[in-house]
Amino acid sequence: MQNKRALTLVFLCIAAIGCYATIAQVMLIREFLNIFYGNELCLGIVFGAWFLGIATGAFAGAKIEHTFKHAFTVFVITLMVMCFVLPVQIVFVRGIRGLLSVGVGEYISILPLLLTSIGLILPFSFIIGFVFPFSSKVVWDVTVSRRSRNQKTISDFRLQNSDLLSNSKSEIHSPESAIRNENNQNSQHITIDNKDPAIDIGMVYIIESMGSLFGGLVFSFFLVARFHPFKIITLLNTGLFVLLFFLLFNFHRKGQVYSREEEHKKTKRYLGLISLGMALVMIVVLFSPISDSAEALSAKMRWKTLNPHIELVASADSKYQHIDIGKQAEQYNIYLNGQYASSFPNEYEYAQIAHLVMTQHPSPKHVLLIGSGLGGLISEMLRHPIESLDYVELDQNLLQISDKYLSPSDRQALSDSRVTIIHQDGRYYVKNTPKRQHYDIILVNTPDPSTAFLNRFYTLEFFREAQKILKSDGVLIASVSSAVTYIGKEVGSYTGSLYRTLHEAFQKVLVTPGQTNSYFACNKDGVITLNIETLMERYRKSQVKSNYFTEYLFYTLLQPEQVKFIENQLSQRRDLLVNTDARPVTYFLNLVLWDSLTGGRLHGLFHGLKDVKLQWFLIPIVIALAGRIIYMVIKSPKTSSGDRQLESTEEFNPYYTKQLKTNCLIALATTGFTGIALEIVLLYAFQNIYGYIYERMGVIVAVFMLGLALGGYLMNQIIKKIRNPKPVLDFDRGPEISNRCLLPIVVDSHYWVKILLIMQGFIGFYAIILPFIIHALSSYSIAAEVGLTCFIGIAGVLAGLEFPLVNKLFMQSNKDMAVSAGVTYSADHIGAILGAILTGVICVPLLGVFGTCLILAVLKISSLVLIAFSILLRKRI
Repeated sequence: MQNKRALTLVFLCIAAIGCYATIAQVMLIREFLNIFYGNELCLGIVFGAWFLGIATGAFAGAKIEHTFKHAFTVFVITLMVMCFVLPVQIVFVRGIRGLLSVGVGEYISILPLLLTSIGLILPFSFIIGFVFPFSSKVVWDVTVSRRSRNQKTISDFRLQNSDLLSNSKSEIHSPESAIRNENNQNSQHITIDNKDPAIDIGMVYIIESMGSLFGGLVFSFFLVARFHPFKIITLLNTGLFVLLFFLLFNFHRKGQVYSREEEHKKTKRYLGLISLGMALVMIVVLFSPISDSAEALSAKMRWKTLNPHIELVASADSKYQHIDIGKQAEQYNIYLNGQYASSFPNEYEYAQIAHLVMTQHPSPKHVLLIGSGLGGLISEMLRHPIESLDYVELDQNLLQISDKYLSPSDRQALSDSRVTIIHQDGRYYVKNTPKRQHYDIILVNTPDPSTAFLNRFYTLEFFREAQKILKSDGVLIASVSSAVTYIGKEVGSYTGSLYRTLHEAFQKVLVTPGQTNSYFACNKDGVITLNIETLMERYRKSQVKSNYFTEYLFYTLLQPEQVKFIENQLSQRRDLLVNTDARPVTYFLNLVLWDSLTGGRLHGLFHGLKDVKLQWFLIPIVIALAGRIIYMVIKSPKTSSGDRQLESTEEFNPYYTKQLKTNCLIALATTGFTGIALEIVLLYAFQNIYGYIYERMGVIVAVFMLGLALGGYLMNQIIKKIRNPKPVLDFDRGPEISNRCLLPIVVDSHYWVKILLIMQGFIGFYAIILPFIIHALSSYSIAAEVGLTCFIGIAGVLAGLEFPLVNKLFMQSNKDMAVSAGVTYSADHIGAILGAILTGVICVPLLGVFGTCLILAVLKISSLVLIAFSILLRKRI
């Protein structure tokens, strides 16, 4: 009973590690989004840095585990240290722009972003990886202790059956009889006590994944809307210290699990007292203003690095984003995830946008506004004789926080009977609104497509969806940042991508010059125009009276020579790319422009990659595969026919064992790469099809983690079933009953290698059919939404199946389970590092969903070939 309780507490600690890790990862991502202006490039880099820390931590833990006498003590101390690392990291993240001396409003270039992320993310994730081998060793020690209790039963069993296990004196003294008796005893021992260490490693993997699942759900649906990061950390630390206290108290009370040494008992006693004391301290902090003060001070530090000359008047976290409102003179600025979004009151600037937009249609009656509408934009648009204005604003909290600072004209505009405020994702609304062929004007007033989320409003699919709710003479308006007098390579490719994409969807497209290019698109002649006289006539016809705009401002906005310049610059380009959901090139080109404007050194490389064909991404995989096979052939030992029989098993063939282990690690790394890449592809597809997914991110990630846990559980069950089959009677040693013994079926590594081979094929097949599945589910319905979520879970299952399997193969040649756990965990996350960075930053934007999935399929087929060659190598030598 004691050992069962101890094992339960250890499993709860491991689940707490997974829960803590997932919540910490999400909080760090949110902090990085604030510092890097919401650009999702940091997501891939943060994921990569996170997996790098786990990989290096697991490898380090595996290498040094044997130097510690008591794995349990290291396990407990590591968890205690983990509790204090995360708050320090958050403080450093919030102050990093100041440490790097980044100017106000400047982006951090890509290379410093990468190095900074590694330095800020790695400490915590290193601990998560480091503790994994020790977790596996602790679980193994507890289960061994449980099984040791059965030794007395085993001894009694042997005593009661001594007459069956004994032979005549002549047989006892014969070598054959001695071997037979020894084998009989060993077989009984194996039958009663045949625990496989690989199963314990798989169980740790499963329990940690279940903890991650729980953490993702709790954070998304409960914690994020109620508590700030430092309060959440205090809650987590309180729970973990209480759990550690009960764990140490349980072990100290019985004192029989790990060691009878008095020194170790004292260590556990001291650790128990420390855990109790820290739990009490955390409870005091939880109900005192300490955590609130830490949050306020660090938030002010972050704000000073972003906008040192602007007063912060309001700050809040919604379920979609972080919102800051700053005040400068009499103007308020809204910052979303650290990036400037809009200002109010700002009637003069927004009046120019509003009246230029409204005069693009001869007689607009119904208008759809997607994006920011504060600051005077809606109030100026309402000066035209329109019948309705549907304002789609995703975040209801944004309007609630801004309300007390709005001008009277903005408040009056939002309460106008013609205005309908819709709190939905703009893409979701366009796709699913019943108002077909209803709108005269659709204004997409979102920021530049600097993120994958924003890029959804600039793709060919979105423009075609918008056509369905526009009237036959309806107008769509969108804009991106540009340059006034010079359109260089990066700027031209970026803004030109929108120009080319709109031409694919609409018959008529016009573009305005200036620091911001506004694009007007329509399918009917004589509607959109940049003719100043026509626009002035429409403005006068509407009888608009504005204090911030006159008809003569059209001369300033649309200078003929500048209009002609921008049109010529874009129409003459032949290398412009179409931006689609499956291939979001505008998002990628924005990253290139970002690195160029921040003085980075990678924009030339990135700009060159946009012209690289798919086959050039496949060639390195083929070369690596061929190189590995050639190496194994060259290095394979030459054996004589007399030695071949001896070396036919892994026990006597160290070369085969070494190569097999290496190939298994390569296969596991490619699975880590493919697993995270498939998750990113499916998340991106989910976002494109169903709209903004931040609210559902916890559920989606939880489904993937559930798949990992389920896959690990299924493989553990397979290992148990084959490891512990029904015992069979062995009659090969003679007809006498004394020679019969119960034997388990023993399976060598060749069997598990074949299963691993099949797994590579399954994952490769799944990757190749995934684009067709996404295309089939592209029409929205509840059933399709559930189906796509399930396919995310399937990706997790396929990735989770392989980890216990590779550990099983490793443990057959390396009996040190801590080393096996650390090395395999490290290999899995090394693959995930590359998958997170390359998929999000390069593969999906440049190659699209199909090209990315094709690369993943080729990668797994290469692993299949490598494992198949291992089987052939075994036969050859």
